[in-house]
Amino acid sequence: MSPNLFGTDGIRARAGAYPLDDRSLLKLGAVIAALSPSPSRVLIARDTRESGPAIEAQLARGLGRSARAFSAGVLPTPGLAFLTRELGFDLGIMVSASHNPFGDNGIKLFDRHGEKISARMETRISAGFFALSRPPERRPRPLAEVAPGPYADFLLNEGEGPHPRLGAGGAPARLAVDCANGAASRLAPALFKRLGWDVVAAHARPDGRNINANCGSTFPAALQKRVAASRAGLGVAFDGDADRVIFSDARGRLLEGDHALFLIARYLRATEPRFNGVVVGTLMSNLGLEQALKRAGVRFLRADVGDKHVYRLMKKSGAILGGEPSGHVILRHIHSSGDGLLTALCFMKALRHAGGDAAALHDRLFLFPQRTLSIRVSGKPDLERWPEFRQAVARFADRHGRQARLLARYSGTEPKLRIMIEARDPRTIAQTMPIFQELVENEIGEKT
Repeated sequence: MSPNLFGTDGIRARAGAYPLDDRSLLKLGAVIAALSPSPSRVLIARDTRESGPAIEAQLARGLGRSARAFSAGVLPTPGLAFLTRELGFDLGIMVSASHNPFGDNGIKLFDRHGEKISARMETRISAGFFALSRPPERRPRPLAEVAPGPYADFLLNEGEGPHPRLGAGGAPARLAVDCANGAASRLAPALFKRLGWDVVAAHARPDGRNINANCGSTFPAALQKRVAASRAGLGVAFDGDADRVIFSDARGRLLEGDHALFLIARYLRATEPRFNGVVVGTLMSNLGLEQALKRAGVRFLRADVGDKHVYRLMKKSGAILGGEPSGHVILRHIHSSGDGLLTALCFMKALRHAGGDAAALHDRLFLFPQRTLSIRVSGKPDLERWPEFRQAVARFADRHGRQARLLARYSGTEPKLRIMIEARDPRTIAQTMPIFQELVENEIGEKT
């Protein structure tokens, strides 16, 4: 079996290092061109990392003359997916490492429907890459530019309608927006201002190196601080490529992906005929969300971790809503990709429908306390064939039933076993985690 270039979310590495070095990017572009319809039109976009323009140019060079490459410049990943579909491109290439630090970068590929490419296509690209011994010698070609206007118009249209936008005395309600110095830095503040909010924007001045640096959805303390300082009624924070979003209520309490799924599911159940009563989450979604949705008459399904797995299960089950605790939410009846800006707009509509109080949402959804422990291991035996581990898991399930949940999975990139325990009573976590930690460390723990 050939090695696979692709991880959970595309190709990702240190910028300039394999497989994001110049030679590999040329090879990758050539393989993509060979597997695409000929002639084909390819749209490329990037986030704000300083390495983005060079990677974009090298990929375009590898594509050669059999594929005509266009650039949308700096754009959120869901914007690239939208334009690929709406403007009739054969393929979309997003240059981004999402929520990672600026020194990393990556590549995400979208088909002509604006969906992440299939696992089969990932395998074909990987096989072609490793079979190509030498990259082709090709001269750089200037990229035709594509304006992001249609995507901005799409968001504005989706944002029209009732929102909790009016504060005391009828003044616009204040919204704190953390753009992570990323791809949403220009788009998000302008969008929310046009929709009538009093916007207080933060981390919206990218310099190529400050993307995700102590800001954005992966550093929520910055959002909480901004909400308090500006006395905003609501806060939103995106990640570097704006496919994720988290929220803060006026008291600085975080509302993450599970809160968004709960609120939006109830809203769709009341207003959207296409909602089939199914929501898709992941193995990491909180048990409290699953139980709350069940009480609301909504069925909850779990996919493997990763938005591409969520999307595939959504298509299979007919669900139009799915997502991850990180704030990567997919509204499949509106868009083919997880979209932080679109999610924020739908969240605001759902909030208005529920009475307009984000603090009440925080109180309404009880999320079980959760802890994850990563243990370095010397090997990765099949957990299903490890009798002692299976017995410990069975005892845990028998004792705690539906009041707790345990998940154990190996890291795909490191020699680690990750154990996640969540329970209604946090004492369950404190009492149980050491048992599993000792078992793992004694049997397969990395020896120092």
